[in-house]
Amino acid sequence: MITLTFIFFLGLIGWTTSAFISKGKHQSEIKEEVKSMLSNILAFFNSLKNLLHLLIKDSIKSAASEDLSIVRDNVIEMVKGSAGKNNQEKEESDKRAA
Repeated sequence: MITLTFIFFLGLIGWTTSAFISKGKHQSEIKEEVKSMLSNILAFFNSLKNLLHLLIKDSIKSAASEDLSIVRDNVIEMVKGSAGKNNQEKEESDKRAA
């Protein structure tokens, strides 16, 4: 299917080129259509580029927020863990002193 599409576009390009060379009576209309097609193709690729930039930005922000939440959770656990150890050590030292 891809091969047939490629052959179709190759034939269309050859036909258009031969129409320009032969200087047919519809050459100006053909030229306008080709310009229109090229501007549409450029607009498509520009939109595609913008979409890719937005997706990349979104992925980076999502990854960063996920990483930050993981780090935040780890820090909270570490703080709770060290506070819990400090409390246990105080209780043990109080028991020894009593």
